[in-house]
Formats: sequence, C-alpha cells, structure tokens
Amino acid sequence: MENGVNGDFIDRLTDDGVGMLFVKERYKLDQLSTELLARIKNKGFKLIYVTSSLPSVSIEEKLQRIDMNDYYIIDSVTANIIQDYSGNNKSIFIKSPGDLTEIGINLESLLKKNTETFVIIDSITAFLIYNSENEILRFIHFTSSIAREKKSKLVFIVIANSGLSEDFLDKMRSFIDEEANI
Repeated sequence: MENGVNGDFIDRLTDDGVGMLFVKERYKLDQLSTELLARIKNKGFKLIYVTSSLPSVSIEEKLQRIDMNDYYIIDSVTANIIQDYSGNNKSIFIKSPGDLTEIGINLESLLKKNTETFVIIDSITAFLIYNSENEILRFIHFTSSIAREKKSKLVFIVIANSGLSEDFLDKMRSFIDEEANI
C-alpha cells in the first residue's frame, strides 16, 4: 500500500506505537523528511533520531529549518569518519553502527529521561552493513520493547530497494504495529 507520510501514518502511530517506513529510494526520504519531522514536532513529541546513514549535522540542519529544539541525535556515522568531531549537548556519538549495544544503552537512557518521545531509527538497511540479520532483529526487539514500555513512538526506516530477504522483513514485521511506503 503506497500511502506515504501524508497518509496519516504518524497519526496511526500515535495510537499503536511502533512502525516501519519503507522508502523505495533514499532521495524520497530526504524530500519528505522535513514534512515528517514537522508533523512530529506539531504533535508535541520530543525527537530521538538514531542514525547510521547521515551525520548529525545534516539532521540538525533539517531540524533548524522547522525550528525544532526538543531533540537528541544518536549518531553512529560521524565518529567513524571524522577524527575531531564536536557536537552540541544534543548529540551522542557512537564509534560505529556495529555497536548496537552502545546505541541501545544510550537510547534507553534518553527514553527514561523524556516523555512523549518519537524515535526514528534511520536506517535498518544501513545497520545491516555492519550487523547480521539476527543482531538487527534482537536490536529491533529490544528497541520496540523499550519504546512500548516507555509509551514512546518508534519508526524503523527501511530502504526497500536494498535486496532484503522477505524472511527477514517478515520477522521484522512481527515487532511493528504500522507500516507505510513512500
């Protein structure tokens, strides 16, 4: 079903909690990300953006465009490619997208401190470069369980043209409530 961001996906997540957003090509997500982030802001959520595909500076630029100040970014890209990185107090730098344990610990810590939180994990496809399918499934299970426990909202982004197996996608679907395609 092709419904995109404007198809009330975020509204449905407000009720159900954990979703998966399939993106056919990365550029489509880049085009719609400002709209997606603005909808999250307008609903009054605090944002936690976990990235394995974009440096936090790129995400911060988008957040500044919509004047969103209530956010945290867990960045597993920047520390891996830039030796001397410095961020603000809203960014947590992880050495590698392969360190799912460190990402999970930081995410859980942020969720404990914040209420009415919306978490975006961008992207499962990029995390698969550094981790096995089983490690990713454990991570998805852990993060979706924590999000439900904390009554937070969570979206896993999947770049759909990346050759993921249907078996893996079916296992992922067992942890989610809503699914959308853009």
